[in-house]
Amino acid sequence: MSQGAWRQVLTLLGGAGLAQAIALAASPLLTRLYAPEHFGVFALFASLVTLIATVATGRYELAVILPAGDGEAWQVVKLALGIAVPVTALTLLAVALGGGALAERAGDARLAVWAWLLPVAVLLTALINTLTVWANRRQAYGALAVNRVAQSGATAAASVGLGAAGWASPGLMLGSVVGQAGAAWLLVSRRPRGQGEATQATLTELARRYRDFPRINLPHALLDAAQASVVLALLGAAYGGAVLGWYAFALRIARTPLAMIGASVGQVFQQRAARLAESGGDLAELSRRTTQRLLLIAAPFGVAVVWAPELFAWVFGDNWRDAGLYARVLAPWMILSLLTSPMSQLPLIVGRQGGAFAFGVVYQLAMVLPLALGWALAWPVLHTLTLQSAAASAVLLAYGVWLQRLARSRR
Repeated sequence: MSQGAWRQVLTLLGGAGLAQAIALAASPLLTRLYAPEHFGVFALFASLVTLIATVATGRYELAVILPAGDGEAWQVVKLALGIAVPVTALTLLAVALGGGALAERAGDARLAVWAWLLPVAVLLTALINTLTVWANRRQAYGALAVNRVAQSGATAAASVGLGAAGWASPGLMLGSVVGQAGAAWLLVSRRPRGQGEATQATLTELARRYRDFPRINLPHALLDAAQASVVLALLGAAYGGAVLGWYAFALRIARTPLAMIGASVGQVFQQRAARLAESGGDLAELSRRTTQRLLLIAAPFGVAVVWAPELFAWVFGDNWRDAGLYARVLAPWMILSLLTSPMSQLPLIVGRQGGAFAFGVVYQLAMVLPLALGWALAWPVLHTLTLQSAAASAVLLAYGVWLQRLARSRR
């Protein structure tokens, strides 16, 4: 990446860093207001939101970056959000018919009332995802950074306040929705004016032109989202709610910062790569420099995570030491996820989504099968997570090599 591109990355990273600092500052309070089981239930809720929101836009939001003109790109925004409305309505109907059963499965009948948050969270997620790509296209990186900080601050404040008020069961879920609502409002307030009305013929033509997104990318994304839900369900079934909560908290503290860095770099990488692919530029050099910079970011994390159990116990309380153990075991997978995440946009840009889908299938198996095996053989949880981390890391390493070769082939 050029120096200008890295200034854009640093703008996003500044927002991501401040957002994560807010979340980390709130975490010692949250671990004393909520039990591990509450974090486990919230993780299941969040994974379900992600699963449905993946379908909600048909993945057309990813195509917003591709049109040459902003007018046409905004019509793609309308296409994606137009699909999200009926999907949200179907989610609302499903909650009305099965919200009680969902609460019973989560082990807390009181959550039946809060299942109504699910369609709200789905619609807000679809809105945020789509308008974030639009802002990325417009290179509104300062606005994206502010948006991320505002969402993190609102989520943390609401979660702490609700927990302190004794709303432990729904507090994390409701706090998340409050943060999403604030982020969505900020993005909507920056929507463009005067882009014209979208006709049905225009939307149909755009849906046809970018049909590979629902046809190929959607199944891939669904596998990712379903895998996250299955992993949480298997872990909870095999080892109980406390282990599920520690696992979810380990990801929240250790993986989320890396994911935010990857997303920030990926937003700029996607915009630059799309323009380079259009003009015949050097994608290989962009990919190589991006990976080198990410390695510099990952190195301190790799050192710090060695002391994760002690750090978790000191900051969050001794009850959370096991979460630190899980974070240490999962560190290789987290680091390789960071290194491959930004460049995972390459197959979308150069039309190689089929290859990415094949890797995705193998990756999902690497994430799920070790848990199923550990459950079947009654392994200790650390043995199971070690196998999961090793298997997923091997697949991500192969995927990273493939992405670099893909970039070189486009010279």
